[in-house]
Amino acid sequence: MHASSNSRSRPQRPSYIKFEALVSLCLLLIVGGVFYRSEQLRSRFRILGATSLSAAHVNTNNEDFELVHARLLKDIAKFNAKAVAGGQLEKQILMKHESSGSIQMPGGSQSLPKAMSDTAFSGSAPSLTLSRQDPTCACEKNPADVTWPMKPAAEVAKENPELAEALRKSAKNNEIMLALANGIMMCKNSSICWWNGGNILESFLEIIDHNNITNHLIGVMDDETERYLKERKYNWFRVTIAIPESQKNSHPANRVSTIKYTLLKQIIQVLLKQIIQMGYHTLITDMDLVYLKNPFDHIHRDSDIEIQTDGFDDMSYGVIDSVHDPSMGWGAGGLFMKLFTTNVGCVWVKSNQRTFTLMSQVSDHLQRLAGWDQQVFNQYLLRPSYGNAFKHSGCSLRVMDYMLWTNSKIFFKSQRSAFIPGSTATATEPLMVHFNYHPDKHVRMLCIMDRFFKGNVSACDHLPPGSAPK
Repeated sequence: MHASSNSRSRPQRPSYIKFEALVSLCLLLIVGGVFYRSEQLRSRFRILGATSLSAAHVNTNNEDFELVHARLLKDIAKFNAKAVAGGQLEKQILMKHESSGSIQMPGGSQSLPKAMSDTAFSGSAPSLTLSRQDPTCACEKNPADVTWPMKPAAEVAKENPELAEALRKSAKNNEIMLALANGIMMCKNSSICWWNGGNILESFLEIIDHNNITNHLIGVMDDETERYLKERKYNWFRVTIAIPESQKNSHPANRVSTIKYTLLKQIIQVLLKQIIQMGYHTLITDMDLVYLKNPFDHIHRDSDIEIQTDGFDDMSYGVIDSVHDPSMGWGAGGLFMKLFTTNVGCVWVKSNQRTFTLMSQVSDHLQRLAGWDQQVFNQYLLRPSYGNAFKHSGCSLRVMDYMLWTNSKIFFKSQRSAFIPGSTATATEPLMVHFNYHPDKHVRMLCIMDRFFKGNVSACDHLPPGSAPK
């Protein structure tokens, strides 16, 4: 006899099925909680600029969502502890920005400054970009953000008609040799010329004539020098510039450089910037040197800056050296570059935006801070761009051959046997000698001129290698 269907008992589902449903519900809640927590973490680490989470953890556009949260599950416990401490730091950061005016928190809501809210987790780990007004930023302004656009040549010429006309008359192939002179260079009062006397300006004019350097231009800085040149055939123009306040209390030697050559960089950073904008390539030259040949015949012109070195060996061009720290064990060694500074007393400058930027950087520095123009110039020329603190001008550099564009230490000491071998030997002949290492400048200028212009081969033999007392 069969029982009716209504009385037929339904089979009982195994208890493990109920447990599975419960587990599924729990997992769903966990995933939801993880998603919520990950959003909190993402917001928190966006604020702090943390790099602990890589882009792969949070970039849901490129990876499966479940995979993302599977990875987050592994990190969630580790980050929980950091987030608690981070919450306190976050409040401090937000309060700092609120007090500095770079963040607004109306009604207690937290609205991030643009530099922080724009931080995105896509492609690379995030970083915190601080605004210039941020109190934690050490810099007054970020030099990497500063630009110096050139004016049109016609506009600059209109603003400086006398200079424009002097350049037009004096330049050859858009190139000019620029020198600056004042009464000190004539040394009529020996108490103010520190090179043991002698008219350096007059000797420089003789050098120009000997080498037929017709595209020269002398910037005259006082009435005495103007009277000296007024009735003569040389190209000159009158310039007037005051000593910047930043330079008035600098070391006297620095002021000599500044006064002699516009504080060299205050005319060369005012005057030279004007010349660059008008499209002229410029050979800046000191007067305490002797050209044995026309320098324009020996410039390569393949770089923005072509400049003499103060070096006297291969450090003039840069050599690799090493350090050794035994305490580091396997990683004890390290390499670095040694490079001698360059000399602004003999430098060819190409006219373009890069050189204009370099001269503007140097000029801006000297207007604000006391310093030696040559040291400041080398800092901006030789240092690479780094961090957010400095952007290089982009100028390419050629260091002149130190056996041709010679300084006086090379000529009289380190390579003396080559340049002063005695009357019976064949001597090496440079194309220029710059007396930047010796105080008795004019005496040594005259010996070089006597030897190479007049053929007196022993004219320099009696001069010692250095200037130290015997």
